[in-house]
Amino acid sequence: MKPPLSYIPLLPIVVGFIIGIAIGDFAWPLYFAILPALISAILLWRGLSLWGVSIMAIAIGWINAAVQTPPPINPSLTVNPAQYRAIVKDITESENSRHLTVDIDGVGLCRITTPSLFPVINCGDSIAFTTDLEKPQNRHDLPLEWDMETYMRRKGIVATTYLQPEKIAVIGYDCGIYWKLRQLREEIISLISQSNLSDPTTAFFIATITGDDSFLTDDSREQYSRSGLAHILALSGLHVAIIATVIAILLFPLHLMRLRKMRYIITIIILWIYAIVTGLSPSVTRAVIMTSLFLLALMIERRNSSLNALCFAALVILLFSPMSLYSIGFQLSFCAVASILVFANRINPISPRHKIAFHFASLITVSISAMIGTGLISAYYFHTFPVYFLLSNIIVLLILPFVLGGGILLTLLLAIGVEAQWLCIALDFGYSIISNTCELCNSLPGATIDNIYFSPLLLIPYFATCAALLASLVYRKKLHYYATATMAAITVLLFSLNREQYPDKEIYFPRDTYHTNIIARDKTTLYLFTTAHHSELPAVVDRVENRYRDFIGSREIDHMAIVDSVFDSDIITRRGRNLIVDGKHYVIIKDKSDLRPIEAKPDYALVCRGFTGDIVDVYNTINPDTIILSYDLHPRRSSRYYNECREDSIAVITRRD
Repeated sequence: MKPPLSYIPLLPIVVGFIIGIAIGDFAWPLYFAILPALISAILLWRGLSLWGVSIMAIAIGWINAAVQTPPPINPSLTVNPAQYRAIVKDITESENSRHLTVDIDGVGLCRITTPSLFPVINCGDSIAFTTDLEKPQNRHDLPLEWDMETYMRRKGIVATTYLQPEKIAVIGYDCGIYWKLRQLREEIISLISQSNLSDPTTAFFIATITGDDSFLTDDSREQYSRSGLAHILALSGLHVAIIATVIAILLFPLHLMRLRKMRYIITIIILWIYAIVTGLSPSVTRAVIMTSLFLLALMIERRNSSLNALCFAALVILLFSPMSLYSIGFQLSFCAVASILVFANRINPISPRHKIAFHFASLITVSISAMIGTGLISAYYFHTFPVYFLLSNIIVLLILPFVLGGGILLTLLLAIGVEAQWLCIALDFGYSIISNTCELCNSLPGATIDNIYFSPLLLIPYFATCAALLASLVYRKKLHYYATATMAAITVLLFSLNREQYPDKEIYFPRDTYHTNIIARDKTTLYLFTTAHHSELPAVVDRVENRYRDFIGSREIDHMAIVDSVFDSDIITRRGRNLIVDGKHYVIIKDKSDLRPIEAKPDYALVCRGFTGDIVDVYNTINPDTIILSYDLHPRRSSRYYNECREDSIAVITRRD
């Protein structure tokens, strides 16, 4: 390789390794990996070492992904309840529920959902429970719903289950150093929670110091996302750099005593402890690996290549966890750092000789560079782009090191029993600046570009444009400028042609355990019919808005109308139990009182939860063309009704198919 690629010898290996993981994720037979291995051997024999090593990396990545992908759960385990013992690997909590990721002997990773925060369970605990396991599978009722099956598979989770808290028994505790460190996070959260900080500031510091964002409100998350500051809530290299700076200040006496290597070693150890405490997320692990390599280079007095260190960090993480490649945190973290390393200094108009001006200009160029690397990826996953990200980042990045450093100092003081009221007041003030900056950017006209939906394949021409831009900045030749302009035009054209067209009207019958819903769309209006009680209506609306957020955004729906007992529109009309949806007449049967003859013959009788009568009476009384058994009927009752209809040659559809 020639400069500048010769300075990054690990780059072709990383690229090959990533390609291999992607191929392995398609579940092709493992013996196919012999082909790239043979090609690599031939290329190495012919002296083409660069191509040979790259293709060998493809084979190794392929094998690594295939070996570490767990086999699917044995179908026999999903038939009847059984007793299991497991070790708790991870815990995710919300306001009134939690998910436990546990490792079951002989089964693999399982995700347990429980509607309570009790009993007290910590990472590393051994638990026992009796349940019937389920294979993770999608239940897509509307387009663009969350792909649960793929998400679980890439997390290595082979089974899920739902348990009441009283059915979980803690039977043992792991006293190993690793789990003790993992449990430190809860102690840190407890310390911060007991401080005199305001509630919003407390939630902010718990998220930015421990990585637990469950204390943040949905409004806060959305506010940070829309202002382009979501990255400061997720632990990343910025947080690790601030923590490393705090450690360096605390260990400065060792520098004065000329014990510099000791100072570096202690810093590395503390950073790795922090990474373990916060759960070894890809972004934190990447930052700690790169910092460790930088400090080791100082210790042995060798030059350190940041891009090569970034490649090494990617190899280490993907070697132990190949499916991290699909983690949003992994993608955003590595793309942001790579973009900053290759663009930030090159687009900085100030010479490094003018240190103060150069560093202030870096606030702008670093933010722009990070957005070049992550803006489109973030838009693909979150379907929005913050217009004023530059303004918000310049303000916040000026004060964040002091605020976060103060939060770390407060945590240390609280650990030794010092309340430091003055520091709490200062931190509340510092956080108010960050919060007010978010509010300011959100209040400006056109704060975000929303409802961005496109194929992930369009990221290819975009990053090709970024590569052409980098080449033009490095070589500064007309050919590269023309190539950049051409690729940019092609990318814009492809994005404009990618806009998907949808029909004006759509009708869906989503499945719900407790009531029947019908969702109808007429252009930009969404109509919701539900059998839920009026008191449950706000919860149903929230669930629809959250679960079908992408469907609503992709169709640019700007209004939701609730179908009352008397309702008229172009697509849906209701008169009590009679519902006409796009010309089809449905009679809603919720209880025996709905078994009354009607004048016009309906197309369907929709039998819902609450009806316990004779299904044949429904057919004889209502006289529909077809009976539809709603999903909210009890499974056994639904099965019985279905069989009875088939025996009597009654046309029937069950929503449980």
